[in-house]
Amino acid sequence: MRFIFAYLTVFILGIFSCIGVEAILFGKLNAELIFAAILIAAPLILVGATIAEIYYGFSKNATWLRFAFFGFLYGLFAVIIITGVMQVASMLVVTLISILSGIIAAILALIFFTFRGGKKSSGKAVKSND
Repeated sequence: MRFIFAYLTVFILGIFSCIGVEAILFGKLNAELIFAAILIAAPLILVGATIAEIYYGFSKNATWLRFAFFGFLYGLFAVIIITGVMQVASMLVVTLISILSGIIAAILALIFFTFRGGKKSSGKAVKSND
């Protein structure tokens, strides 16, 4: 149940974050840009939340700092790849937007970690007898 709550919270906040990044890149938003933000954010959040759940559930080292770090890297690289393929702006703008998106993804990773339980001793790997 906690996973569903954490996933839905991060999903909704991630879509609004993606809309915000598009507003920075393109200025005035229209229906097509909002729909594109949803189509871009949904699979990214699904993959990110699945990876986070696997890491949270099976790692003995799942801490809030690691979640923030990996969330930052995930957001940074995802936006670099997407904006690089779309070629929407100059390299400086892509770099600044990527750093901003990395920070947003780190915050979303912390929200996921907190709502998921927020302790490194709650994963399955800790409870198994190795």
